Amino acid sequence: MTTWRRGGVALLGSVALLLACGPKVGPLELEEVAPAIALPEQRDATMPRHMLLISVAGLTSQRYRPVKRATFVMPVVAALAEAGLSADAVGSVAPSTRYPAHATLVTGRVPARHGIVADRRLGKRGIGAESFSNASQLRAPSLWGEVAASGRSVAALAWPSTVGAKIDFILPDREPLRNQTWLEAQTGYATPQLLAIARQEGAEDPRMRLAGSPRDHVMVGVACRLFEAEAPPDLLLLHLSQTAPAIAVGGVNTPVTDAAFRAVDGEIARLIECVRSRDLLASTSIVVVGDHGVAPVHSVVYPNIAMAAAGLLTPEQVGLGIIHWAALVRSNGGSAFVYAREAEDAMLARHVLDEVAVRTGAFRIVTAEEMLRHGADPSAWFGLEGEPGFIFGDAARGILVEPFSGRGGWGYLPENPAMDTGFVAWGPGFRRGVRLPRLSLVDIAPTLAPLLGVSLKGVDGRILVGLLRLPPVGAARSVND
Repeated sequence: MTTWRRGGVALLGSVALLLACGPKVGPLELEEVAPAIALPEQRDATMPRHMLLISVAGLTSQRYRPVKRATFVMPVVAALAEAGLSADAVGSVAPSTRYPAHATLVTGRVPARHGIVADRRLGKRGIGAESFSNASQLRAPSLWGEVAASGRSVAALAWPSTVGAKIDFILPDREPLRNQTWLEAQTGYATPQLLAIARQEGAEDPRMRLAGSPRDHVMVGVACRLFEAEAPPDLLLLHLSQTAPAIAVGGVNTPVTDAAFRAVDGEIARLIECVRSRDLLASTSIVVVGDHGVAPVHSVVYPNIAMAAAGLLTPEQVGLGIIHWAALVRSNGGSAFVYAREAEDAMLARHVLDEVAVRTGAFRIVTAEEMLRHGADPSAWFGLEGEPGFIFGDAARGILVEPFSGRGGWGYLPENPAMDTGFVAWGPGFRRGVRLPRLSLVDIAPTLAPLLGVSLKGVDGRILVGLLRLPPVGAARSVND
């Protein structure tokens, strides 16, 4: 999860814009009916010519399944689920946060094996603001890498860990520095052609600095322009993120959160219509996935304050930085990992945090064995997991436990059912009318690989053959080829 800071979260600015600029949402209609979305029939088993892999921050199955308070929150995704296949629950990874989850989505491996072990990197002076955004940090073969290596075209729009990726079209997930615009942050990293298109689609809007509806709208606009080109990408990866700030402040089921998911649903509908306008919908597979679930939270705990009191780290007198550390805790939101220079530092940290856990009731200790079982960061000595309602922050000065300014959190370990996310797939290559009780994020990449004509070796997941509807061996790759 994004760094939790004292008195708030870095996503709050995005939510302020969402509240100011987004639609006014009243009580949900109990008899709400999903609008029709015309999807072509998939009569024969064929391979897709194109694939859209769309991730939605915090997507869960309740967004595309009927619930008591409303029929559908995401009617377009619900229509894809009805005509194609969907999952009731998808197990996330450890930690269940943006970067580790997205790396697993494209590699089929757990964080310990693909190398993206958290959202933010550790440095000599503690937890920095730098994210795991560079593709060189991914230590495993990926779907986009294998497709590109096979000579087919790939586009990645705001997809995590793709900075510097060797693909045809890229608008990476670089966040602006304090005095930068979003366009300035992309310059030198994005494909120049896409940067020009993004500007035409409205990327000069100052609200692009923060995750929100303007950024998602621009990304979908760029995706549409790619499908208007003479040769649309064979694989397009798109991350839609406006739901993350809404969840962080709005919580699990609120009008603000529902409005964000409805807005994302509208963007997905716009992209589908763009593909349809090129007469490519019948040959395009659409996969909509989430990265993690969400849990209600009320308090934030700062274990590094106890670490500082024990002399294991020295915080700066001003700001959130750390001058030096022998052991420290890196927050992932609902979980945290503990790092140490030496074994004796780790033992002292464990003693200190055991005492804090008992005294506050805010978290439990996660043993090294449990960390390994979950495929979490192998360089951590052990971990912490928040009790229901508690998340972690990185601050090393101030009050140990205080009220959290938001209402929703993520980053817990994947055994927590609240971290389950969603999965919907429709189009050539997929069966129709299949409803899965459960799968894992590690299963998605190996299952999609055959549809893209590539193979991923050494994955932790499995190919879910029951989801696929492929032509017989030796048959033509696609009726449209």
